[in-house]
Amino acid sequence: MVLKFLTTVSKAVAAAAKFVTPHAKKDVISTTIVTTENSAIAKLEKNIELEQLKLQYIQNIDNFDWPELSQANTQELQAFIQLAENAKLQTNIDFQRWLLEQEKIIQIELLKQNYELQRELVTYQRETFLQVVEEQKRLENSPIWLVATDILNSHPGEKIMPLRVFFAPPKLIFDKFEAANNSSDFFPDLELTLGEGLRQFFRNYTTRGREIDFLAGAWVSKSFHSEASIKALFAVLKSQPTLVLESEVNGNYLNFRIAYWSLGWSKYRYDPVISKLPYQDILYESAKLRARRWLAIRAQLIATGEKTKKIDELYGGNNLINIKKLQREQKFRKAGIDISELDMNYIVNQKDFEELGKFLSIYHCIFAGLVADEYFLVEYNLPPILPELLPDLIKNLPESPEVDEMMESVILYYQKIYQALEIQRSAWIPELTLDLAQSLANLQNKVWAMTQIVNSLKYWLKSRGLSSVPEELILLLEAIESVVKAEDLEYVNKLNQCLAAIGETRQLNIMKICYKRAVSNFKDEDYLGAISDFDQAIKLNKNWVEAYYNRGFVYAEIGQEQAAINDFTQALQINENWVDAYNKRGDAFNQLGQYEQAIADYQQALKLRPDCKDARRNLGIVQGVVAEIKRQKQEETKPVSPPVQQTPKQRENKLENFVVTNEFQAHSEGVSCLAISPDGQILASGSYDDTVKLWQLSTGEEISTFTEHSDDVESVAFNSNGKILASGSYDRTIKLWQLSTGKKIRTLRGHSNDIESLAFSPNGQILASGGDDNQIKLWQVSTGNELHTLTGHSQRVWSVAFSNDGQMLASGSGDNTIKIWHLATGQEIKTLRGHSGYVSAVAFSTDGEILVSGSDDNTIKLWQLSTGLEVATLTGHSKSIWCLAVSPDDTLLSGGADNMIKIWQLSTGLEMGTLTGHALGVLAVAISPEGDFLVSGDGDGCIRVWR
Repeated sequence: MVLKFLTTVSKAVAAAAKFVTPHAKKDVISTTIVTTENSAIAKLEKNIELEQLKLQYIQNIDNFDWPELSQANTQELQAFIQLAENAKLQTNIDFQRWLLEQEKIIQIELLKQNYELQRELVTYQRETFLQVVEEQKRLENSPIWLVATDILNSHPGEKIMPLRVFFAPPKLIFDKFEAANNSSDFFPDLELTLGEGLRQFFRNYTTRGREIDFLAGAWVSKSFHSEASIKALFAVLKSQPTLVLESEVNGNYLNFRIAYWSLGWSKYRYDPVISKLPYQDILYESAKLRARRWLAIRAQLIATGEKTKKIDELYGGNNLINIKKLQREQKFRKAGIDISELDMNYIVNQKDFEELGKFLSIYHCIFAGLVADEYFLVEYNLPPILPELLPDLIKNLPESPEVDEMMESVILYYQKIYQALEIQRSAWIPELTLDLAQSLANLQNKVWAMTQIVNSLKYWLKSRGLSSVPEELILLLEAIESVVKAEDLEYVNKLNQCLAAIGETRQLNIMKICYKRAVSNFKDEDYLGAISDFDQAIKLNKNWVEAYYNRGFVYAEIGQEQAAINDFTQALQINENWVDAYNKRGDAFNQLGQYEQAIADYQQALKLRPDCKDARRNLGIVQGVVAEIKRQKQEETKPVSPPVQQTPKQRENKLENFVVTNEFQAHSEGVSCLAISPDGQILASGSYDDTVKLWQLSTGEEISTFTEHSDDVESVAFNSNGKILASGSYDRTIKLWQLSTGKKIRTLRGHSNDIESLAFSPNGQILASGGDDNQIKLWQVSTGNELHTLTGHSQRVWSVAFSNDGQMLASGSGDNTIKIWHLATGQEIKTLRGHSGYVSAVAFSTDGEILVSGSDDNTIKLWQLSTGLEVATLTGHSKSIWCLAVSPDDTLLSGGADNMIKIWQLSTGLEMGTLTGHALGVLAVAISPEGDFLVSGDGDGCIRVWR
């Protein structure tokens, strides 16, 4: 019977969802008055302001506007911003994840601080509200004011403020119904029935750690009802989270409204939830259903041989009358008569009122549960409870479209809450949505829980920077597997619980996922990605011997032998009989020149496995090396003739005296850029023919060619240990290459136009790039993540250079300026103006005190960094300067469109000499770390090596 009217409840829930306002305007009127009197409130307000500013910075890091703050808050905000900037530059930190975690921490801290503020306000305003209550008592002696006094005199606890629930039950006029025994006393007291139903519901609700103060009996509907009563109650209890469930009778109809306000609300919410519910129809439907059931039982009794007349006389009761009325109603309907204007006046009894009570109890509990969930979710981040209690509420209802419709409306209500929370608590939405899914999993129909799991996964992936996410669960789980890390363990554990609850057999194991991903990255030669994923696997299992071994293998592959040794040692501490680990650790010791340790490891491997060919071969090689070292030492001990003393002039090899010792056709088009490895052994060149080439510097022999760029290569740079080469191209990408293998590590994308210049920081952890999009980007080399974008130039960035201490970055631009940036903060320090043409090249002196710039205006300028003043202009070139290089002894080299390489003494600005020979301009110059090689490239693809 209830099913027929359940649609009314569904529509009411959907309508009520429109009124959800979890971030309603807080009541700030009192705080402006009391802050001068109450230091605790003033301090809390400042704390909230600070946390809100931190959140604004995290969410809008590139466009944050400083407000006016107190000195203390200014210092604390500056410290937080510095913490963020430092985290951005840390190579071992995923900055996007760091931001997300900070956002979550701040949002929870704001919740706590807001609660503390409201608690202080409750205490401060208590006397004022008590005076209002006394005035209300004088006007009307209602029990509700006694209850209000008790509430205000109670002290707010340290944990969670309870939700106060008032209950205004319907007062039905029983005389209008034809009762089975013609007595209105025969009908049950609906207030008691509903009150007991709500009491039992709240008892179950509060077992989940939420406190609800149910105040049944305090409401006197005859004298205290509707808007006036809510307004009066709000005036005295506005500091107390309150829900009022109010029903009133209007003729043959029931109206149901809810009033609600939460912590610090400046206005209450008063929703007309159900209007004109025909409660008489509910009673009559129950009476008709009894009559139909009686007909079925009557037929069964007749089948036993009982007389019909006797059966009707003994057992028929009012069912006989209701059957006749029902038959007459059906007759009228068949005749097309509209019976809505007819009062069929079915006889109702206690059972019918019990059915009505059940129906009223269901929707009272549903709305009470929804608002209670809203309160605890919005104010305390606590997950919903109602979905867990719904199965018990509707246990007597069969599966039906009406029940499904009601559930969809309930879920819509929650979705409205979450949509509003996306502003306040965006970082927590994945977890909160998963909490809802976990609660919905208690229902028989698992589709609703499945939908929320899918929503949670989408939110989670978007919060990790994935702009496009799939729709299907299986694809979402695969996407999760591609990015999940050890710190996501709590979320994944809850996700697995939800998946199991809806019957999904698939479970995510972060430890295995990270390990599998690491192995895959290693196969794809993404070595840094592999190391990062092995790190995650080891975080989750400190004794995973294979993870240590394989991470060590990767470290060895990229030349980080000491890190490899540490991992192989860790693996051997767990499994002391692992032959391969001894063999690989021996290889790492060998690479470091620690031959005795290498021999010991190879011997141990052979002891465990005498037929290990690799260990036997490697042992022989190392023993041969040790023997050769011993022989050379013996040779060194033999007496030798004293060396011939050279004069300073004989020892000195001035750059201006260099001559071409090697010249070769390196590329089919112009050589646009050059770089020499830190050990002085390898030369890298980039060209307009879209290739990067590696050469043996001393011989000019080609080592390898990289052909993955699709447009001009404009810049190449080695990192500080010479193991990684970066190349930037007009195809708008930067590629990182592993020198030991010749394989690409990764491709960096972020510039929206051609890339003109690259530079590694002195520690090799950060790569700077300048492009035709007028931007400079800073990249974390270990992860490939973009750390920061520096904006300020109005034209393309032709060149970038780091100071030797790694603290500053210089950039030269087509806007004719040089800008100096502070690396830790990304802030512009100075803008140097003086050139009349674009600045094509910049370089620092070795002590970092002088900046050199070359320009299209044919001049080179020297700048004092401490003051930003121009200290000299060098005017030896007749055309544009295209490239600069500074030697270890602060000799300056410049090349340009006039086909000349000029040598300058940086300390004096004097021209020391000119090297000639190029015919199509000098596009690039480089000098070896020892200053013994100079390399130049020109527009015809030719490279000259000078000594």
